[in-house]
Amino acid sequence: MNFISEFNKIISEQYPDGLEWGLVGILTKQSKVYTLSYDSKILSGMFEIFCEPIVMKIAEKNDLFVEKSSQTAYPDFTLFRKQDDTKKIAVEVKSTYRKYNKNGSVKNFSYTLGSYKSYLRDPKGKKNILYPYHEYKEHWIIGFLYSRNPECKITEIKQVIEASQLKSPFSNIEYFVQKKYKIAGRKPGSGNTTNIGSIKSNTVEDFQNGDKGFSSKEKFDTYWKNY
Repeated sequence: MNFISEFNKIISEQYPDGLEWGLVGILTKQSKVYTLSYDSKILSGMFEIFCEPIVMKIAEKNDLFVEKSSQTAYPDFTLFRKQDDTKKIAVEVKSTYRKYNKNGSVKNFSYTLGSYKSYLRDPKGKKNILYPYHEYKEHWIIGFLYSRNPECKITEIKQVIEASQLKSPFSNIEYFVQKKYKIAGRKPGSGNTTNIGSIKSNTVEDFQNGDKGFSSKEKFDTYWKNY
């Protein structure tokens, strides 16, 4: 299975006009719409929701089961043929927004790619991971880059009849699908955390190409296990 081509094919079929989605809020049974702010924590959850049916469709097409992890465990989705399978596929959804330099160019951006301690240093353990790390053969990242809408700073309650007039909190969405090791950097992702950092770039193409990270999963594992 070529996860990249499978994902891209579904995107092109379901969203021929691009990934704008037009998401403006959350609908209640009382026909009220809670508008979405551009809070990155909220929007990261929205991207995961949008990806779930795509991942499910890929799994179904390839006779695979899908299991979701808890919010604090890796990965977001696990694909496998049977539970004792040692060729499981991990899929994580990541997102970030554009920041700009004074001249208007996009600043370098990056993603965090999970912990370099816990399960990575104990391949047979299950700390912070759905199944032991050694049971995963492939690790994929679905990454999104978007622009925030400055008009969507707060959440408001609107009537459903107003939905067509509401603003979406994000726009100009770009995405990539790549194996984790191919976009992994050599420094932690943020502050004092133990998160693996990705490569840094001001263009999604570098993540799509995957030629600036590690050359193999084995080299990636060895580097970060001993970091």
